Amino acid sequence: MITLRPILLLAAFISFSGCATDLHSSSSATVPKAIYQPGELNGETLFDILSAELAANQEHYHYSLEKYLKQAELTRDPGLAKRAASIAQHLRDTQALTKAVKLWIIADPDESEPRQILANILITQGKFTEALPHFNTALDQGQGKVLLLITSQLSKMSDTEVAAYIELLEAVDIDKNLDNERLVALGILQAHLKQYSLALQNFNRALKSTADLPNALYQKAETLKNLKRYTEALTTVRLLLAGAADDRQYNALEIQLLFLLKQNKQGIAKIDQLIVKNENDVPLQNYLALTALDFNQLDKSRAILEKLLLAYPDNTAPYFYLGIIAERSEHPLQAIDSYLKVVSGSNQLQAHTRAISLHKQASDKGQVEKITEQLILSHKKNQTTYLLMLADWLNKFEFSADAISLLDKHILQQADNTDLLYTRAMYLEPVDFSAAERDFIRVLDLSPNNAVALNAYGYTLTVHTDRYQEALKLIERALALAPKDPATIDSMGWVLYKLKRYEEAIKYLSQAYLLYDDPEVASHLIAALADNNDFEKANQLFIKISNSHPNNKFVEQARQSLEKKQ
Repeated sequence: MITLRPILLLAAFISFSGCATDLHSSSSATVPKAIYQPGELNGETLFDILSAELAANQEHYHYSLEKYLKQAELTRDPGLAKRAASIAQHLRDTQALTKAVKLWIIADPDESEPRQILANILITQGKFTEALPHFNTALDQGQGKVLLLITSQLSKMSDTEVAAYIELLEAVDIDKNLDNERLVALGILQAHLKQYSLALQNFNRALKSTADLPNALYQKAETLKNLKRYTEALTTVRLLLAGAADDRQYNALEIQLLFLLKQNKQGIAKIDQLIVKNENDVPLQNYLALTALDFNQLDKSRAILEKLLLAYPDNTAPYFYLGIIAERSEHPLQAIDSYLKVVSGSNQLQAHTRAISLHKQASDKGQVEKITEQLILSHKKNQTTYLLMLADWLNKFEFSADAISLLDKHILQQADNTDLLYTRAMYLEPVDFSAAERDFIRVLDLSPNNAVALNAYGYTLTVHTDRYQEALKLIERALALAPKDPATIDSMGWVLYKLKRYEEAIKYLSQAYLLYDDPEVASHLIAALADNNDFEKANQLFIKISNSHPNNKFVEQARQSLEKKQ
C-alpha cells in the first residue's frame, strides 16, 4: 500500500517549499489562483497534495494520481513527479507512468531512475527508436537493467533497430562494472543478425574478464552451435553444467549438441536421466519429447508422449506429435487417427487440418465429409473453419460444384458470414464472374476494410473486365490497409500494367517478386518488362523460372508474353 504519515508529509512540504504556507488560505470551496514557481509551494499546490495523500491513505489511488500529475506538471517539481510515478506503477497505469517520468526527467535531467523507467516502457511497447536516447542515458548513468530488457525484446525488433542498438553499444562509454554486461548484450544483438563471428569475439572478451560468467558462456555455446562448431559448443556448455547440473536450459543445449554430433545414444541417455530426475515435470518431458522429435529420434519421442498420455489422459496434446511421428513413419491411417484425437489446445485446428490433408485420393470424399461432419458437431464454435476445410478439399480434388453447393447451403443459414461469401466468390470466379462479383460486393458491404477481399475483387476485375480504373481504386484501398502484403503489391503492379503505366508497374511487380518468389508474380513482371522493351531482364527472369518451375502454367504465360514482343 502507498502511504505517508501526515506529519512526515508536512515536514517534507515545509522542507520542499523553504517557506511557511498558510493552510487556512485554501479550502475545498475556494482555492486561490496560484502563481507557480518551480521549487515553491502555494496554497493550491499544498491543498492538492494533502488531498492526494488523504485519498491514497484511503486507497483512492486514481484520484491521488490525478492530483500529483496535475501538480507535477504545474510546478515541475521532481518529488511530485516521482510520487506520481510511484502511484502509477502501483496502479499499473502505463499511460500515466509515461507522463509522470517524462515530467520527472524535465524536472531533474540528471536523475537516472526516470530515464530507465521510460526506456523500459518504450522498449516494452516496441518503440525502440524512441527509446534509444533514453536507453543511452540510462547506460551512461549506470543503469544496466536496460541491457537485459533490450535483449529480451529482440523478436519484436527490426534489423535496422537492432543495428542501431549495436552501434550505440559499440560506442557507449560505460561504467567498467557494466562492461561485461554490455559485451554480452552486444554479442546477443550481433548473433540475432547472424553476425556470429563478431558475437563470439564479444562473448570471449567478457569471459576474458570473468571466466565463469554464466550468460556469456551460454551465449558463446549457442553461437558456436550456430557456427556448427559443435564440439567446442559442447565443451562450453559442460563448463556451465559443472556448476549448475540441474539447469534445464544448459541440459537442453547439451542434448541438442549430442544429437548434432550424432552421439544419439548419449543424447537419449541424457533424456532418460532428466526424466528420472523430473518424473512429475510435464512441461520438461514435453520439451524432451519434442527435442527427440526434432532430431528424428522417433522411438524415444513416441515413448515419452505415450507415457504422458497414460499419466494424463485428459491432455490430448501429445496426440498431435504422435500424428507427426506416424506421418514420418509412413503410417497415414495411424496419423489420421492420432490427429483426430486432439480435442483441445493450440494445435487442435492444425491437427484436424493435417488429418483432412492426409486423404489424398478423390475416392476419399465420403470419409472426408464424414470426418468434417463429426468435427462440426463436436466443435461448433469452429463450424466455419471446418466447413472451409471441407470446401477446400473438395475444390482441390475437382469437386468444385460440390464445394459451391456446400457453401450455398450454409450461406442460406448464415447470410452475413463473410468467410463463406469470400470463399464462394473465389470458387465461382473461374466459372461465373457475375456471381462471384455479387459475393465480393456483399463481403465489402459487410466489411468495407477487408483488405483481402478488396485485393481479390480488384485483381479479378483485371482478369475478367477492362474496368481497370475501378480495379485500381479497390487495390489502392487494399494496399493502404496491407502495405507489405506481396499479393496486394503484385495486384497493384498488374493493374498498372493493364493501364499501360509500365514503369510504375515494374516497380511494384519487382517489389512483389522480391517478397514472394512465385512464378505467377514472375510472369507478371516479365510481361511488364517485355512491354517496356526491357528484354534482357525479361529473358533472364524467364530462364530462372523455367529452370525452377519447368511445368508451371504461369511460365508458359510468360513465354507467350515474350514471344509476342520479340
